Amino acid sequence: MLSGKHTRTRELTASHEHYLRALYEVRARRGYARLSDVARALGVAPATLSVGLRPLEERGLVTHDDRRFLLLTPAGERVAREVHHRFAVTHAFLRDVLGVPEERANQEACLLEHDLSHGTTDRILDLVKLLREDHELRAVFAHRFAAYRRTCEPAAECATCDLACLPVTIAEGPRG
Repeated sequence: MLSGKHTRTRELTASHEHYLRALYEVRARRGYARLSDVARALGVAPATLSVGLRPLEERGLVTHDDRRFLLLTPAGERVAREVHHRFAVTHAFLRDVLGVPEERANQEACLLEHDLSHGTTDRILDLVKLLREDHELRAVFAHRFAAYRRTCEPAAECATCDLACLPVTIAEGPRG
């Protein structure tokens, strides 16, 4: 059940993961990253980012060179790549499979990237890749999904969609 509270097992906050991913992406795009570049990418003030980076520096994930450019340590780069991967996979799923508009897919992938496990991310990636590689399946899926709208019969067991109307899970297959 979703409670609105994070039940993550990762040690970093969502903000710290955002900072690492933004630093990683700015460096990949420009070849370097100044504090102001990363702050602009995140839409925060440089002073806010500076305060937010301190715990990441203390953990040995972020450092800077003699010209004050921000750098990811090997450990920081590993975490940043993981977050970037979860974001990219989730974004592709929302946009390419579910048809969520680009801006909303960006926003929602940004929220989801912090709470998805490695295993779930891998399965989402499997589905995205399957639909990209299997043109026949993609055409059938796109056609059927575009026209599909669920219908639920009111039931005593289904208080605000407790999914009682779903007799089996997709992974289980038909009961019989």
